[in-house]
Amino acid sequence: MEQFQDRYGSHVSKDDIWEYLYGVMHAPDWRERFRHDLQRSLPRLPLAPDFEAFRAAGQELMDLHIGYETCPELPLDCLVDGEPSDGQHAEAAYRIHTRMQWGRSAGSTKRDDRSILHVNERCHLVGIPVECHTYTVSGRSPLEWAVTTLTVKHDKPSGITDDPNRWHVWADEPFNLIRHLRRLAYVGSQSARIIAALPPSLETVDSEEARS
Repeated sequence: MEQFQDRYGSHVSKDDIWEYLYGVMHAPDWRERFRHDLQRSLPRLPLAPDFEAFRAAGQELMDLHIGYETCPELPLDCLVDGEPSDGQHAEAAYRIHTRMQWGRSAGSTKRDDRSILHVNERCHLVGIPVECHTYTVSGRSPLEWAVTTLTVKHDKPSGITDDPNRWHVWADEPFNLIRHLRRLAYVGSQSARIIAALPPSLETVDSEEARS
């Protein structure tokens, strides 16, 4: 705390420093410079030229990531049987039947089209912007984590079935699954926006100092 107050002023509080650290650990230049070190040792954090920019960004990111279950929804179009839907269809239209799938691009390559998410055979989220896939945690965007984890799983030894459709958050209101996916899309796109606006976190140093 003394180091931060000596550098940025006596007004800097412990909460300010915590928010700053969360912001600076998302800085693209810092993550790139020390990407190998982060895999094998504790991070060494810089005293960035613009403290307030990283503190404000860190606070915004923390609020967004902690409040992902109640944050605004990204207004993605939900289509059921090809028609726009806002929850008026029967509950089966919004249930997870098998693993959710990304769309497929046209042509011979048949690559994933991540602007489309097939919730099931009838229900599809369309118009997902590329920014939703830019921010990742352990290599996956928030939406990608949902695709991977929100599946019906059956454990043979115990006989227990883990069915997300029965979770209380959308057991009685299946359209809440769509709202949840839209919120994850919002978290991804907003995180990408905040991170893209960050200034450099590292002051210019020579190569010998950078290695120290």
